Amino acid sequence: MVWKLRTRTVPTSPITTMKTIPLKSFFRYVDIFYLSIGMVAYDRNSKDSNPKRNWRRIMLRSYFIFQMINLNLVLLSELIYVFLAFGSGNNFLEATMNLSFIGFVVVGDIKIRHIWGKRERITQVVRHLQDMHPVSVEQQTIYKLDEYLSGYRSVSIFYFGMHLVLIWTYNLYWAVYYLILDFWLGIRRFERMLPYYCWTPWDWKSNWSYYVMYISQNLGGQACLSGQLAADMFMCALVTLLVMHFKCLGSQIERHVAGVLPAKQDLAFLQASIVYHQRLLLLCQDINEIFGVSLFCNFASSSFIICFVIFQMTIGDNIDSLVMLMLFLFCAMVQVFMIGSYAQRLINASELIGEAVYNHDWFLADLRYRKLMLVIIQRAQRPSYLKATNLLKVSLVSVTDLLQLSYKFFALLRTMYVQ
Repeated sequence: MVWKLRTRTVPTSPITTMKTIPLKSFFRYVDIFYLSIGMVAYDRNSKDSNPKRNWRRIMLRSYFIFQMINLNLVLLSELIYVFLAFGSGNNFLEATMNLSFIGFVVVGDIKIRHIWGKRERITQVVRHLQDMHPVSVEQQTIYKLDEYLSGYRSVSIFYFGMHLVLIWTYNLYWAVYYLILDFWLGIRRFERMLPYYCWTPWDWKSNWSYYVMYISQNLGGQACLSGQLAADMFMCALVTLLVMHFKCLGSQIERHVAGVLPAKQDLAFLQASIVYHQRLLLLCQDINEIFGVSLFCNFASSSFIICFVIFQMTIGDNIDSLVMLMLFLFCAMVQVFMIGSYAQRLINASELIGEAVYNHDWFLADLRYRKLMLVIIQRAQRPSYLKATNLLKVSLVSVTDLLQLSYKFFALLRTMYVQ
């Protein structure tokens, strides 16, 4: 059953959008990045039994399994390198640099596995949002759907583009180095290097396995990046839709004038508002159950990554490494601030419901109406949060706490290195 409030006012702004915006427009980039690793985050049509589509699912599943095996083999080789470096006391700087990348890969691996395990729950959330999605041009104008989609797309393009520039600048650095300095200019003999330090039981520098490992690390880096970014932007898309519904509900309540129409119609309006509000709260709980682990990994790894990247930058290194580290640090900072800002928008939008109920013209309403108002006001006193499991409520305040924690880790690591 679709719950939508009846609007008693006509929008004052002219309708400029001639085409309706489908819900899938918010998930377009997310779907592309998940498909790049052979993954489908939610079922679009569970009743489809087309043999061609079944064959496509088998191919995607096989490609996904290949990507995950390759990603975890790359991660294992990096971990072994770090353990051996710390155990022997050699290559300490390279090992600490690897720790930053390992943190990024581990989080990406966990996110991919967790989202894959929550596919049925995600499908239910998407279908609930599809039921609530405004379908006509007039409704979408009231909801300001085009503004929310435009803002979300701008953030997505910036977020995806920035990380793609980072990962491929780093991954292709040695290939470009070879083409320009050795192959083209002939300045010096090219020493074979991989994007990430790793351990192997054979000498990969002297045979064809170097090229296989270079491609393998590039594929693993892109798979990790796709899984990380798609999960973040998928959550932000769902939060954007929730914020849109919260604000539209608040504006509809605030425009309502109680006591003009019969009491039954006023009660029906408020009851529909309560049901609508409750449905949004349940969707917020579903989103937290789906992305809670992902959020916790984001904040835990970001503290870890920021600490080790700043440490690498302060101890000094060649200019090439410093540029890569600065890009990596910038991306980590953007990630936590973006998630924190979307979480803060959700908090602010959910708090507006109580204010809207109190501010609307309820003075002439029936006594039953005024008593029923207390139900939605009381619930709106507890804002909706994005939760990194039950350990942390995400907001801009928690981002500040994260930066403070990162600095403490950095100070400790710096002290250990000096001593």
